[in-house]
Amino acid sequence: MTFTPPADGRTTPSTDVPQNSAFASLAREPLLHFLLIGALLFAVHAAVTPSVSKERLIEVTPEVRQSIIDLYKEKHDIEPSKAELTRLIDNWILNEVTYREALAQGLDRGDDMIRERIMQKMRLLVFGNVNVEEPTRQQLSEWFEERRAQYDVPDFVGFFEVPFTGPEAEVQAKATLQQIESGSEPEEVRLRAQIFADRPKPSLESSFGKTFVDQIAALPVGKWTTLQSASGWHIVRLDSFVPGHAVRMDEIETQLINEWKDDRARRLGVATIRDMAKAYVIRRGEP
Repeated sequence: MTFTPPADGRTTPSTDVPQNSAFASLAREPLLHFLLIGALLFAVHAAVTPSVSKERLIEVTPEVRQSIIDLYKEKHDIEPSKAELTRLIDNWILNEVTYREALAQGLDRGDDMIRERIMQKMRLLVFGNVNVEEPTRQQLSEWFEERRAQYDVPDFVGFFEVPFTGPEAEVQAKATLQQIESGSEPEEVRLRAQIFADRPKPSLESSFGKTFVDQIAALPVGKWTTLQSASGWHIVRLDSFVPGHAVRMDEIETQLINEWKDDRARRLGVATIRDMAKAYVIRRGEP
């Protein structure tokens, strides 16, 4: 504190505070020193470290490191040594460089196998991050009713069949049937016969047609006859018929929940990829 002489000659203390006193006090604060040093280090680091774009950055993240360790343990039943881990990480970096350079040079273009593997990896990433909650009772019931046909137990049909094709197929089939009915079954019947034992009716319909399978299912068990299908004529004999039945939801509830969640995850994953597509200008090339 300084003193200034008054006009009357007496000496009195001055009430003015020096301008640099506050700065001097602040300069002695340790926190300020810490902040200044931190700012200086950051500035130096920024000056000597060039900025790196994401496309040019290869980073061994903790997740990547752990994945490398896990793969080694799975193969060798022990964790890699420090030297071994360093070698494995070096290999991973070289592989990543090779992969990125291949993409940069367009080597994936025109190679369907590489393209499919890259797409599959992206799909796993997208669908692996999809979270699906348990369905409500109403959601599960509605989903089940929409797909009931694929859960109900179908009719099962078993039959014996001998095919005939060509312009004389009908004549040959009927002549052979007469021989069978008379007890003189030709050798060719046994050689050409096909036996379908207890097959689901829908799977038979996809091969022979619904009309043909319906006709077989309507036959008396053990009855021989000739029938025509889209592929020709046949001698057939119904061996067994087990009628199907409707399935109750509670009988397969666990299966339904799993399949509902799989379907929901697929829909959400597709929606995520569609959202990604909004970032692109898409030209379909349609006339």
